[in-house]
Amino acid sequence: MTYTIDIRPRRQATFPSAVLTALGLTVGDSIQIKVENGKAILTPQKQVALDALAEIQRAFKNSKITEEDLMKEVNEQRFETAKLYSKNK
Repeated sequence: MTYTIDIRPRRQATFPSAVLTALGLTVGDSIQIKVENGKAILTPQKQVALDALAEIQRAFKNSKITEEDLMKEVNEQRFETAKLYSKNK
């Protein structure tokens, strides 16, 4: 599907509802635009996912757990999982 979208004097554009539906976007969602070689690549950014990421970041910040502590725990769990996996082979 191909559409032409006009840019109005105040740099506003309206996307056809068929485009938004095809991308699964609703009011409050965002579209990321990446420009490569003179072409625009549009990627839908669901507001729900962005809100969830912001909440995870807030929770992590409020937890007082350092990134170093988190990475240490992740590596320990990875090591333990690898040991269990190798025993079951």
